[in-house]
Amino acid sequence: MLNVLEMVRCTGIENSFDEIIPQTISTVVTIIKIGVPVLLVIFGMLDLGKAVMSNDEKEMKGAQTKLIKRVLYAVLIFFIFAIVQWVFGILDDNTQGENSCLNCFINNECTGDHKTKNK
Repeated sequence: MLNVLEMVRCTGIENSFDEIIPQTISTVVTIIKIGVPVLLVIFGMLDLGKAVMSNDEKEMKGAQTKLIKRVLYAVLIFFIFAIVQWVFGILDDNTQGENSCLNCFINNECTGDHKTKNK
């Protein structure tokens, strides 16, 4: 049975990736991990600011609830990505110090020599 983690280790010619692909995916994940929570908090603050400017108690209460929910979603999104990176880091039992494609995809630790070391 083929181990799923072995498929992304760059150990064979059929599994070697161009190094730009894992770096790009890792960069996109980092942008999502940081950008989405920041945007959620900013939009929540804008909603709260609009409600405060309108001087309507009901609207302010609704905006406060929406801001709290958005902050919780932002924290959840950030930590879900962090936990997934941590779990895959543990699953990548790379004990020989060689850089794997999995480490490159998840943590953006691409040295560029992972293809030549493992072939």
